[in-house]
Order: sequence, then C-alpha cells, then structure tokens
Amino acid sequence: PTPVGTIGPCAPASLVARITLWEGAAGHRIAHLELTNTGSVACTVTKMARPQLVDGRGSVLIDGASPPASGVLTVAPGGVLKTLAQDSNYCGPAPVAPVSVAFVLSDGGRIVATPVSPTDATIPPCLGAPGSAGTIEMQPWAR
Repeated sequence: PTPVGTIGPCAPASLVARITLWEGAAGHRIAHLELTNTGSVACTVTKMARPQLVDGRGSVLIDGASPPASGVLTVAPGGVLKTLAQDSNYCGPAPVAPVSVAFVLSDGGRIVATPVSPTDATIPPCLGAPGSAGTIEMQPWAR
C-alpha cells in the first residue's frame, strides 16, 4: 500500500491575508478578512490566532490575547478562509498608515493582512482616558 501523507501546518510564507472591508459599530471597527493558501499543497490553519492592530511600520497598536487551544481547518491550494476582527478604544498616538490586522500564529510566526489601501488609517475611537488599553479579538476562521 502507498503511505498516506500527513497534512501539516501551513507555512506562514504560503498564507496571504487581506482586509476586504472595514465597518464601524458603536465605538468599534470591524475588519472583514480573507486568508488564502498560495502554496501548492493542502495544509492546516488553527481556527484562532492572537490578533493585533498594527500600523505601517509594523508597530502593535492593540495586542489581543492568545486564544485557547482551537481546532484546525484544512486549506487546499488556492483555498480561502474568512474571519472578522473587531477592535475598540485606541487611545495612542496617530498611527502611521496603512493600518492593518496581524495574526500571531501558535508557532510564533506572524501574518500581516494587506490593508484596504496604502493610505488606510482606520482605527477605533478612544473611549477611555488617554493611553488606556484597547481591545482586539477575532472570530474563528471559517470557509
């Protein structure tokens, strides 16, 4: 019999994320995101990662919490997963455009989503005292 190959985790270099839309809701900003496997083989992605709101220099504006252990999804070559990331209460200095969302993977790798535009500076409004902490969280990746 021919041995069956095991599908392993996606290499960060074979994953491309992009923000397709920002929308606002009661002091929050919600990013619609897609993650595409640009590699030539199927691989797996954990359903949850630690989200971050980042600016054009890669500086972390809001750092999310590390998620609890989650299941994995298999992504075929060219396959696309979708999620929403919601942030609130950014009370820091004006960010350098473009603002985007990054995902810190369980292995420590990081994927930064392509922003909506090179000049996008979408951030949530400050609803607390200057310098107070913001929040960011994501929904699980799904097909």
